[in-house]
Amino acid sequence: MRWLLVGVFGCAGKAVPTAGPSETSHYSVSIEAEFGVITDPATDTVMKDAVEATLQLRAALTPVRRFRDGSVGQLFEIEDGAMELDGEPYTDLELTGRAIELRTFPDGEILMLGWGSKLAGPQRFMDAFEVVFPGISPAPPSLEPGQVAKRRIIWPHVSTRKLRWDSAVNATWRNEGSEEVADTTAWRIGYSGPWRIHGGRRAGADRLKVSASGATKGEVWFDAEDGGLVKHEFEWTRLVEIEGAAGALVQAQGFKGKIERLVP
Repeated sequence: MRWLLVGVFGCAGKAVPTAGPSETSHYSVSIEAEFGVITDPATDTVMKDAVEATLQLRAALTPVRRFRDGSVGQLFEIEDGAMELDGEPYTDLELTGRAIELRTFPDGEILMLGWGSKLAGPQRFMDAFEVVFPGISPAPPSLEPGQVAKRRIIWPHVSTRKLRWDSAVNATWRNEGSEEVADTTAWRIGYSGPWRIHGGRRAGADRLKVSASGATKGEVWFDAEDGGLVKHEFEWTRLVEIEGAAGALVQAQGFKGKIERLVP
């Protein structure tokens, strides 16, 4: 959350582990973000100028364990990471080699992001780019071609034991049929819907309230044979407000991203 206060606030796909716990999928992640000015809503005072950021990742997703409720723990490891801020390289990213455990149900619904402190932090920016996780695991409903249905994209963000916010997109999904993507027959599913966030730090002198609202739209492609995510293109926007004992801060944010499965 610290990066929202200084200018940058901080999706993982339907990775269905059908071939056993040792199978690894590799993905490229590219996100362009616009973080607007940070203002005090009571006075309209500008506290921080706007910034544009781009994030490039290569990541591996490996199923590592199964839980009694049927969910799967998957190791999300960043193999390479790079960032630019306002067109200039950012050299202190410190993401390469770091990993979290992404716990999902087989349909992709995110239950927990374990070891989040390994990715969050003032030099690593994943507080700002937590949209990476639902980007890799958007969890659409099962649909026949042409069918439309509603299902929420849900994921938590836990920075510490006391600081947490929950995100949900009430998405409407439509199966647009099958097509060839990177030599793979894939189902193309479009979605759109409102985006809401709430949470914060409830106790103590440094308690915070985090809230946001916005809109999403995107398309996902899933392998018709193994159900794995092949590609996800999305545009998400939100207006974020953080309120604490000292006052409140507001920032508009926009994300345009592409996630693609890499061929071994």
